[in-house]
Amino acid sequence: MSYNESDLRELLNEHGHGRAGREPSARLDAIVRRGRRIRRTRRAVTAGTALAFAAVAAAGLTGLLPAGAQRGEGAAVAQQPVDSARVTPGPELDDTMKVALGAKKFDLHLIHSQRFETVGGMQKVTFTPTSVYTGDKVVCDDPRAWVVIQYRGNGPEPIGSRGRCEGSIGGHNDELSVPSDWLKRPQSMQIWVFPGDAPVREVAEAVNGCRPRMKGKDCDEVAQSVALGNPEVRRRLSALVGEQPSRWAVGIYDRPAPSASAVPTGGPSVAPTATVVPTGGPTVAPTASAVPTGGPTVAPTATAVPTGGPAAEPTAAVTASPTAPTP
Repeated sequence: MSYNESDLRELLNEHGHGRAGREPSARLDAIVRRGRRIRRTRRAVTAGTALAFAAVAAAGLTGLLPAGAQRGEGAAVAQQPVDSARVTPGPELDDTMKVALGAKKFDLHLIHSQRFETVGGMQKVTFTPTSVYTGDKVVCDDPRAWVVIQYRGNGPEPIGSRGRCEGSIGGHNDELSVPSDWLKRPQSMQIWVFPGDAPVREVAEAVNGCRPRMKGKDCDEVAQSVALGNPEVRRRLSALVGEQPSRWAVGIYDRPAPSASAVPTGGPSVAPTATVVPTGGPTVAPTASAVPTGGPTVAPTATAVPTGGPAAEPTAAVTASPTAPTP
């Protein structure tokens, strides 16, 4: 409870004198000054407590903010890019593929590409070839990964490549290797990529004995690559290794697509047709009115074309000569 100065004076007057009516033991002015000092001290203490509480609350809120926000860098930190050292682009494909067919050498350009994040299964890639020389290339994060590429060829058996990735694996075609409809519709290929430590030899030996290509050789990597052409070997291998994280990419290379020709091909050019003259009735030539001078007006005559005959060129209107009156 607070008291004003008048309350204090009244209280001091009541209690400042003795019962016998003696003078107060202390001067009133000194007591009032002491009361004012006490009141100022209390106000200062109250204000200091409030400031201390505010400081503690501010410190608590600052501790809850991110480090960047505590330094006044909230917006700048939020806009900083992710550390590039933590993000790797994966295996890169070349922009071109060099082709050598005897003395004929040229470059194929990348026309289609796809990237994958896992190995252990089959992926289907669809593309539209622009020539019979279409090429393909697979690149892997794991150079020891096993790769199988298959697509239709000019025969009953599929064609493609098999073996270790070793940076890249693939090949290209020519007019003798592609099917007859190669350029008539989109084509597709199937690609299997297995991890480098996949048990290819064990599975191949269990399926067909992994017969070596040459006498005196065991089931070496050449024989294992050949064994991967067996669908049963691939099926069992996929079931054993399952899907595992590992990045790889495939690129399709070909010649640039030819530009469309403005002149249609496949038939003779058709000349513009002439105006059709209707048949079934006489063609009447246009007539002109003749205005004679000095005599009566005579009606003009028309030239008729017989039905069924050839159409005649329009004839000029016939103008009759006026007949002079007989005296």
